[in-house]
Amino acid sequence: MYFRAFLLLSILAFSHANTLQGTIDLKRLEGILQDNLKGKDVSSLYFAVKGLKQLNAKIPNICEDLKTVKYDLKNIEQVFYLTNAAALSNCLNSLKPEVLSAPAQTLDKKDATIPELYYAVYSLKALGKGSVYDKEEGLKNLIQLLKKDDSPANYGYVFGLCEHMGCTSWTAQHAEGVLLAADESDSKALHFEGGLPVTSHLLSTILRTYKSLNKPSPLSEEQRLKFAAYLVSRRSVNTPRGAALLLDAATALADDEPSPISIAIKGKKYISSDSDSIEISITDLIGRPVRGLKAEKVIAQSGTRLADDVVVLSKQPLTQKPNDPTTFILNLNKIKAQYGLYKIALSADTKTASVNVAVLGEIQVTSVEVGIGDVDGTTSPKLTTIAYPNKLTEKLQADHMQKVSLKLSVRDKYNKPVLVQQAFVRVAPVAGTEEAIFVAEPDNTKAYKVELNVGAIAKHLRHASGAHSLTLYLGDSAAAAPVAWHLGEIAFNFGRDQPEPAAAPQGRRGPLAEIAHQFRSAEARPARVVSDVFAAACAAPLLLLLLLWAKLRVNLNNMPLSLSALLFHAGLGGSLALYGVLWLQLSMFETVRYLLPLAGVTFLAGHRLLRRLVSDKAR
Repeated sequence: MYFRAFLLLSILAFSHANTLQGTIDLKRLEGILQDNLKGKDVSSLYFAVKGLKQLNAKIPNICEDLKTVKYDLKNIEQVFYLTNAAALSNCLNSLKPEVLSAPAQTLDKKDATIPELYYAVYSLKALGKGSVYDKEEGLKNLIQLLKKDDSPANYGYVFGLCEHMGCTSWTAQHAEGVLLAADESDSKALHFEGGLPVTSHLLSTILRTYKSLNKPSPLSEEQRLKFAAYLVSRRSVNTPRGAALLLDAATALADDEPSPISIAIKGKKYISSDSDSIEISITDLIGRPVRGLKAEKVIAQSGTRLADDVVVLSKQPLTQKPNDPTTFILNLNKIKAQYGLYKIALSADTKTASVNVAVLGEIQVTSVEVGIGDVDGTTSPKLTTIAYPNKLTEKLQADHMQKVSLKLSVRDKYNKPVLVQQAFVRVAPVAGTEEAIFVAEPDNTKAYKVELNVGAIAKHLRHASGAHSLTLYLGDSAAAAPVAWHLGEIAFNFGRDQPEPAAAPQGRRGPLAEIAHQFRSAEARPARVVSDVFAAACAAPLLLLLLLWAKLRVNLNNMPLSLSALLFHAGLGGSLALYGVLWLQLSMFETVRYLLPLAGVTFLAGHRLLRRLVSDKAR
């Protein structure tokens, strides 16, 4: 039904350029990490432990799981996951001594890649082997490798190695250049080639390095906001690896100064006569209270009615909700009687955002005037007034030379005329599936009017004369409840006795006509005499055989009296009889089904009979 669509409020919050449109859902990410703690994949286990550690969540004892988890000792990446998962969960005693071999062998390789060196160094660090990679020689080697492949991913590994080796000053020299290489999406988000893994690794290592050097963040406010927007857009993350990487980068950005913040409506996005306030959530990227934000700095700078751009409030402070430093309450008592949509401009210190709020109001129609008159206007229309929620007391009639006019006024609870976003009349036959929708347009006095030219609307209703129902629909995104009013019935005469056959309207679905298939009729059979003559001709050889047997007198003295002989002759006779039954009633497939076992018995019995005859003759 059309009026159900009216119940959906088209109220979308939107933010200005210096605030976020959401935050990271920590509870969902924690659930993903908890679900993968008992996995048998070593990488999933590592990222689950790392992410939960980032959330300061309780980590169960997984030492026994580390003993049974599957991994390849020759794969340095898997060894990295294993050793670091053990270090984070205090389970190093669960590891076998052989895990040392892969990192040591990797560091001795002359052709080791940057990722392999990273995994090897941090595997040994997790095992408590300290700095095993010389700072100066190691950095020179890494720089040479970067010249061969200076991808953002490799820079992330080198920055991570410098955290361990003590060459963070080199990271600070090159970090800003790497940050400038980030890709931009729709002028709203920044990320590095390689997606979330590379973006997370670079952001977290760079920001940790600058914090350890007591240097201001290398990110501009715009870069910080766009990187945060990219992280917020990763809502489809559903693996422990993605969850841990998202947490790592989001936490690093949230701890940076000034932290990107989110300003959004919390809960309902409308007010009514019963409820005159809305809640605004102001948090950092991971849902924490904004550091240093004072309650008096949160202000509704202005409120504007969208219908006519009238300003309805200015410089109104918000109230912080008790025991909840992230929630602020905006009281809209002053405008709760003014039905419509409003744009509220909010500010939290230097950050601003705008949200749309609906003030719900009641809409009502006291009466509708229905008039029927000539199309050319030669006669005055006959008016009938219907009071809500009644229907027409009599069935009106209109032919193809007339028109039906409907006039109404929509008012609020204070009896003031208002305009609504949707107002239309549905016309449908009482006994049919067709329908036609006609929009009601307001005039200068905010009165709505619809004119139905009976001759013109006939094509929309397949010229099906007869009783048709009229229904009025009114709705608005700021209306507390829509109006669906069945006005009654009108008998239309479109000037035709039968409806025109027509194809189903485009987009209309329904059963198609049944497809009937007729096989080709059987050909005429020949005359009975022709069939009888042909049957006699086919039987002539058998008759001749019987006549010859009678004349020659069949000698049965030498016929062996044995089971095989009886079965052979019985099978042979049965085959001939089956051939006769085929002519009378059986089909070819049925005959073959009966013939197969009969032929098998005949073959075996005949073979045994012939062997006996040969044996008797040899004697």
